[in-house]
Amino acid sequence: MNYERIPARYVLTFLTFLGLGIQYTQRVNLNVTMVAMVNSTSIAAGKLNETTSDECPNIFTAANVTKEYPEGKYTWSPSTQGVILGAFYYGYVFTPLLGGRLSELLGAKWLLGGGIFFTSLLTLITPMAAELGVGVMVALRVIVGAAQGVNSASMYAMFSRWAPTHERSRLLSICTIGQHVGTIITMPTSGFLIQYNVGGGWPSVFYLFGMIGCLWFLFWVALVYNTPAEHPRISKAELVYIQQHLPQTSAERKSRPIPWGKILRSRAVWAVTIAKFSGTWGFTCLLTKLPAYLADVLHFPIQKNGLINASVYTAEILAMFMSGCSSDYLRKKNWLSNTNIRKLFETFALLGPTVCLVLVPAMGCNHWPVVTLIVMSMFFYGMVGGGDIPAFVDIAPELAGTIFGLANGLAGTTGFLSPLVAGIFLDSDHGGMVQWSKVFYTSCGIYAAGAFFFLIFGSADPEPWAVSEEEPPASPGDLSRKASVRSDIEISLSIHASGSAATWR
Repeated sequence: MNYERIPARYVLTFLTFLGLGIQYTQRVNLNVTMVAMVNSTSIAAGKLNETTSDECPNIFTAANVTKEYPEGKYTWSPSTQGVILGAFYYGYVFTPLLGGRLSELLGAKWLLGGGIFFTSLLTLITPMAAELGVGVMVALRVIVGAAQGVNSASMYAMFSRWAPTHERSRLLSICTIGQHVGTIITMPTSGFLIQYNVGGGWPSVFYLFGMIGCLWFLFWVALVYNTPAEHPRISKAELVYIQQHLPQTSAERKSRPIPWGKILRSRAVWAVTIAKFSGTWGFTCLLTKLPAYLADVLHFPIQKNGLINASVYTAEILAMFMSGCSSDYLRKKNWLSNTNIRKLFETFALLGPTVCLVLVPAMGCNHWPVVTLIVMSMFFYGMVGGGDIPAFVDIAPELAGTIFGLANGLAGTTGFLSPLVAGIFLDSDHGGMVQWSKVFYTSCGIYAAGAFFFLIFGSADPEPWAVSEEEPPASPGDLSRKASVRSDIEISLSIHASGSAATWR
């Protein structure tokens, strides 16, 4: 439809895209800045731990690197760094379901917008928190995680009132891509600011992304409203269009009790949950520890470090879209059963990284082969877009959001467990190649366990308890409509798969 002005739902989509991108910059910036915040020389002198290994030659000499960043000031051991990096997830895993309910009662505008504004303020004071000590730093990151957990569910509540049915997947896709774009931008930007000591070095990373979040909030408050009916500048044509194309929610389905007992006894549910946990463990380990590995073992300068991290997540995004399209094509052609399609892509998603990461220690100090294997491992992991993520919709069409939220909450615990375990390994033997190989092999073992469990017990057939008992046989038109809605949910959940808890509403 042609409107005289930019449609209000597109303004909402664009601002949500930016907001989620900003949210992710504030989530992952610490992963890069930690390398510059820690004084590895002082740690080694104090015999706490030698975080920089001399096993690999530094090929990035002064002739290759224009300018180095100054040594950090904090003597945090690898296990302490793991606790700080994982603290975000202590808060994050508990609040998505709460956020969904609050957004229904209070409106998603202020929860989503206010949440990002609040975390922006906390981001601005992060350097101060670091000065006050590890305890304050951990507490701040826990609060940031809790606030962002609320934001994740609020987005879905907002778009349930704004997105016409046939536009939902497209609008949600644009929004959730912002998360990955935020990650990709953060890595090289942080590296540049640190390496060239812009604005004082690593503190400028927090100041930059914190101020951007505060500026974004001003536009959000001025331009976004909870519902189309509340918007004072929406055109009448768009208002009518949205109202006519919003799905009608069944009151009976809303009030239907969730069969928790049957859910918790379902092999299919546990198969997909364990697969997601396994994949998220490896993903989180790379997200939190890869910058340190590249800096301390392979001696990549901070700017190259950020660029490599960005390429890792770019590979994941590409694979996610490719696997989603490929799985839909295989299903359309009926070349494989739906269950076998899910198992095929999940096998690539979990065993592919297993093979790549097993080979990383074998490559030793060959810098670029190691980087290639790590990028390939994340490309393989992106194939969850055709594996475990759509499987949530397959096994429980009416309860996909609930089951996804349950699995994602459990998978979220890897956010603090994975870096903590890695830190324990790296505390001994000076964090050398042998200890790093244990980190990689642990991820490989968990990846492989999830893959084989899903191969044995996984299913993409609808569970009997997930289908309404009183639902009449579907007509061809109903089947077409349900397939469309199913596709919308699959796409939005697939794109949201990289660590964010989501509840479909």
